[in-house]
Amino acid sequence: MIYMPVYKDADGKKWRAVYRIKLRDGSTKQKSKRGFRTKKEAEAYIVEQQKAMKADLGMTLSTFITEKYMPDKKGMLKERTYLTKEHMIRTHLLEAPIAGMSINAVQPEDIIAWQNEILKQGYSECYNRTLNNQIVGIFNHAERYYGLEKSPCRGIAKIGRSDAEKQMLRYWTHEEFLEFLDSISPETDAMYHLLFQLQYYCGFRIGETLALTKADIDFVGKSIFISKTYDRRNKKDIITEPKTKNSIRRVYLPDSLCDELKRYVDGLYEYPEDARIFPVIIRAVETKMHRQMEKASMTNIIRVHDLRHSAASFYLSQGADMYAIQRLLGHASIEETIRTYSHFSIEQDRQIANIVNRLNKKGGD
Repeated sequence: MIYMPVYKDADGKKWRAVYRIKLRDGSTKQKSKRGFRTKKEAEAYIVEQQKAMKADLGMTLSTFITEKYMPDKKGMLKERTYLTKEHMIRTHLLEAPIAGMSINAVQPEDIIAWQNEILKQGYSECYNRTLNNQIVGIFNHAERYYGLEKSPCRGIAKIGRSDAEKQMLRYWTHEEFLEFLDSISPETDAMYHLLFQLQYYCGFRIGETLALTKADIDFVGKSIFISKTYDRRNKKDIITEPKTKNSIRRVYLPDSLCDELKRYVDGLYEYPEDARIFPVIIRAVETKMHRQMEKASMTNIIRVHDLRHSAASFYLSQGADMYAIQRLLGHASIEETIRTYSHFSIEQDRQIANIVNRLNKKGGD
């Protein structure tokens, strides 16, 4: 093991770690990192560098991803997040020509070539940015923990836009939703008639709705407790914790929706308390929504997730404030809610000026 000492800075306040990295030609170079608050933090950093010194950066990018990066990430991410990442990397990176290159031989032009191939696929701006983040994250990981001298992604323009979806939010007005709902029979298609109302009036993520069980419902308090989410990967149903801690929440139901939910649940005879009350997959919900939009001759075509945006739009139009919307949707922060839905409340902002206008008009009478 190479000796990598730590030192206290001259002012005696911070610690400095001295270590070596492997260069592309196999030689080593001494480097140092300052600013550690404690000796223990500096030593922990050196442990990571010793780990990096043992890594063979002549391995292919594919090998690095499967043997280093993904195992490292598995313990750091929630299962659903990990599976999503694994799918994107397997589909868009491990099958690309760049995956066969030695990780320390990848150059900026190789990253650009990969980006250009992704752009040819016609994905959304948001998805392009998400894919870009995957390759950047891989090389950042190699640089930080495995001694890669410099990530080839540095200085390269990112593809896609992280805020593209928020710039193009689609939603239904309440009238449009009722037009859609009228195309679904509450008698012969009770499950979907109820499910889409939960999406619209409660603003649930579809995975949250599909994870619901009898045990999550409080009919006395007229509320639903959200504590998990559903997904299906590799032909298996997966129940995990929701997206963030704030996603764990209690949502209160309108009386009419609570009554319809009770009738539906009462009809599930001898149904286990912990079984999903909507035993379908996300794709089935998407297909059903598309068919009903066609049946209702809807011209404003939206996705299942857009019902969540529709809920925010509806309640803001009825005077709800951003903090209430944050709690309803389970956003991690009020900033996220404001960034996403601030343009929905422009009409409310105009009403502030109208208050003065009405007062002035009254004073002039």
